[in-house]
Amino acid sequence: MSRIVLSTSSSGLDDMDIKHNIELIRLRIHINNVEFIDGKNISSQRLQQLMNEVSHSPVRTSPAPAHEVAMILSRLLSQDVKEVFITTLSSQVSDSYQIIKQVADSFQDKMAVYVYDTKDLNACEALLALEADRLMQQGHDMLDIAARLDALRRSHQMLFVADDLSYLIKNKKISGAAGFFANLFSIKPVLQVSDAGQVLPISKIRKIDKAFEYMIDSLADIMLRQDSFAYVLSAGRPDLDQYFLQMIKQRTGLNSIAILPVSAISLANHGPSGLGLCVFKGDVPAAVQLFQATTIG
Repeated sequence: MSRIVLSTSSSGLDDMDIKHNIELIRLRIHINNVEFIDGKNISSQRLQQLMNEVSHSPVRTSPAPAHEVAMILSRLLSQDVKEVFITTLSSQVSDSYQIIKQVADSFQDKMAVYVYDTKDLNACEALLALEADRLMQQGHDMLDIAARLDALRRSHQMLFVADDLSYLIKNKKISGAAGFFANLFSIKPVLQVSDAGQVLPISKIRKIDKAFEYMIDSLADIMLRQDSFAYVLSAGRPDLDQYFLQMIKQRTGLNSIAILPVSAISLANHGPSGLGLCVFKGDVPAAVQLFQATTIG
């Protein structure tokens, strides 16, 4: 039986040398009303340059259109694919799940399609997609795969901070009211993904270095556990990355940690600066063995 995993996340799947069978349903980035396709005709590095050089340039994101999802499934059907497992960005921050689910339902009499709402953001979605791909290749039932991803999602914690909240507000990832008051008072809120998949502010801090300290101190005990996997989400700012890594070393004693680059779509959503700190506790995806830890100098 021919089976395949599809994913809406390019984080870690485009930018890292990881062997997988996953096909991407690529999201869209709009800059000055020009549409780009995440990871295809615009990279996170190029988007970083554009956002820094043209700071007032309108940048927004959108899901892959329904007709494109239908074309992908039609092509797979013509290739005699019988089962498709699709992971999506949290339905609380993107319409991707609803669009893909609606298209998938129209194919149910032709092929088995399971659409899984990760209730998380791009980097975690990529790790869950890699886990789904591994289990698919091993012949696991799609319901069992979904149950496994549920367990991993419950073990995952993500904290992140963005220096400029205007991108998150514009792309409706946090409420306009929360963002307005944060920007008004120069607050750098630490943000967290809730169990339901919403992006919520959990701490109001005025300086970004204090926000970094808060994230590290909140997860330090978990990061040091033998049964955990911690990683940093990098937006591609070497200065912030090095500052954050040194702070991790000073406050936890860790000498190395994995760094995952965020995708262009993530960068478009949260802006050109900021960092994330994530950890799987107790239950860890098999794919983490493929990530090489970066030594903190």
